Amino acid sequence: MAAFWIFLPASLFGGLWDLRFRKIPNLLNGAILLAALAWHASRGDVLQAAWGGAAGFLALLVPYWLGGMGAGDVKFMAALGAAAGWPFAVDAILWSALSGGVLVIFLAIRREEWLQAWLAAASGPREALKSLCRSAASRKREKVPYALAMTAGFVLSHFFPLIGSGWIR
Repeated sequence: MAAFWIFLPASLFGGLWDLRFRKIPNLLNGAILLAALAWHASRGDVLQAAWGGAAGFLALLVPYWLGGMGAGDVKFMAALGAAAGWPFAVDAILWSALSGGVLVIFLAIRREEWLQAWLAAASGPREALKSLCRSAASRKREKVPYALAMTAGFVLSHFFPLIGSGWIR
């Protein structure tokens, strides 16, 4: 899958840009999307890129409508879905969701709060979990650089495919 290596630098750039500035430039999203369509068209499978882009877009549309993420995140997932192509975009979406969960946990809870949760664990795992949930809930509206999770999902989907390997059928 040569498309992975071609679009990996742009994906990494988008993830790191979002980490730094908490937004993803439309220019980057558009460039990845157009390049992905052109790349797949040159290989004779432009429909795979279009379906992958649509899957990426639709996967994050409801969370966007609910206010859980920004429009740049939706466009970035659409661009990465087009780069991965169908059905590999589904792998990227699934891995992005898993990576996003891990990212939110680690970004939502600060070092001191981990220490408090660790100390609360002396009273049992339930108390530790309560402590972590209270800490995360206190910063509920902070922006999360979800493009970083999408980049991780794009990378993981290349090395650990779920759909094609028989994990999910």
